Amino acid sequence: MASSPEPNPPDSQPRQEQGLEQLKIANYYLRVALDQIPEGIVLLETGPLEGTGPKVIFSNAPAACLMGADPTKGLRGLHLADLVTSEAEARAMLATLLSAAEGGSAECECECALQTFYGTGPKMCRWTVRAVFSSMKKLLNFTIAIAPVAAPAENSAVQHAPKKIHDLDAQSEQLRTENLAALAKGIAHDVNNLLGPIAIRISDIVQKLPQDSPLVSELSLAYAGISRAKQFTSQIVKASKAKSGKSEPTDLSCLIRDTVQLSQAGANVSVRVHVPEDIDWAVADSVKVSQVLQNLIMNGIQAMPHGGYMDVEAKNLTIAPGKDMILQPGRYTEIIVRDRGTGIAPENLERLFHEVFTTKADGNGIGLTTCKRFVEDHGGDIRVTSKVGVGTEFRVLLPSIARPATHSAIPAAPVKPAALVRGEGTVLIVDDEDDLRRIAGTVLQRCGYRVYGCDNGQEAAEIYRNLARAGERPDVVFMDLTLRGGMSGAETLHEILCFDRSARVVLTSGSVTEDVQVGYLDQGFIDILSKPYGAGELSQMARKITTVNAVGVES
Repeated sequence: MASSPEPNPPDSQPRQEQGLEQLKIANYYLRVALDQIPEGIVLLETGPLEGTGPKVIFSNAPAACLMGADPTKGLRGLHLADLVTSEAEARAMLATLLSAAEGGSAECECECALQTFYGTGPKMCRWTVRAVFSSMKKLLNFTIAIAPVAAPAENSAVQHAPKKIHDLDAQSEQLRTENLAALAKGIAHDVNNLLGPIAIRISDIVQKLPQDSPLVSELSLAYAGISRAKQFTSQIVKASKAKSGKSEPTDLSCLIRDTVQLSQAGANVSVRVHVPEDIDWAVADSVKVSQVLQNLIMNGIQAMPHGGYMDVEAKNLTIAPGKDMILQPGRYTEIIVRDRGTGIAPENLERLFHEVFTTKADGNGIGLTTCKRFVEDHGGDIRVTSKVGVGTEFRVLLPSIARPATHSAIPAAPVKPAALVRGEGTVLIVDDEDDLRRIAGTVLQRCGYRVYGCDNGQEAAEIYRNLARAGERPDVVFMDLTLRGGMSGAETLHEILCFDRSARVVLTSGSVTEDVQVGYLDQGFIDILSKPYGAGELSQMARKITTVNAVGVES
């Protein structure tokens, strides 16, 4: 791999660029410091105090967490009226405080409710407002510190204890879900990074072997296994982040297969799936249906401690008028979960969907009750038959519509690695996985590229600038999200784009799922190459970007 150009000595760089670099570093450390403050910190512009109020220009991570917003996006762009409840009194109270702070008042505090985004209701907080002035006494912005207020220990509070306990449970569940999603994303990232060097090595070896070699078939099967592992980690991240939404047409074929794959992971029970190609789409909340199916499958697995196999089937069903005592006439999809476990005693079947009933030593009895409520809320029903020593069958019926004629199935994982393609140009690889970066560089050099590499954002930005000044601006940059040092891949992208708005940076990561890709493309990445990728995929992406760059076509 070509060596990285030596950085210019400090005295040869323009003084203005040095100052800008120091300012950016200081700004980064300031943001990190503000995120460590336990209180929520919000900076408001000096806009009009009436109406919706001034706009947020900065917020630290605790402020975003208090409102249930994404800490990486923050509250920027929201107005003062968006932070508080819809009560005009609360907005007027804060507007009065802002006005008093602008007038020089030192006592600018109040208590009012902070709006939240995750459905647990407004949160009572203490708001401390300060006006920030320049040395010339010009108002620069307003700074607001927001801290939750502990509930008063009054007798009247006892009357509302059940609601507060419910709110606390909801917040605890929200925190647990967010932690689970973060954990799943981290594990997926690390697993995909570990698979990365293996995938690119195997696919590279396949390219070198004669195509009639018996090793090609064996290595291709190993590569296909890596591709399936990549899909599996993506499904785990997606499932952990999924939130309930509205009922809408849902592709049960994909939902059932994905849920089964996740639910049987690590179990000694094999789940066989039988879903016809013409299965209707259920009109349902896909997250809740997946939760119901997962619960039923895991119950079946627990009922089969010695292993074996169970079945999950789906079929279309039409209920004629007067043929069902519970469901309305119409079109339904039936999902059948059948285990071959210990079965349920007849005297327990009637109590199965009661919250207080459970046959498990560590159970709380709410799993099947929640499943039944979810299904009934969709206008469906859940039914059970069982025989001791034979097994149990659950039938979930959901309203459905005809499967769209234009819908196509999701393509299966590739069985054989993609072919290498040659190209030309300059490539910069930024990745903190040394082995992957080295192998990727070797592959691209063999394909005809000049390759540079590094493991951190600061060096990447410097290499890019030096190459551009030397007349060898990189035609494509492959950028990982997590890097060594203080700058992330997204921050490094911003640094490079500030120097060269036409820079072509491809995101490479093991934790970017399909549902968040648009957000990264909006940041300025021109494409995404998910880890683990093969040698052929890497070379084809490089050829695609450098070819577009050569002909001057805007992406």
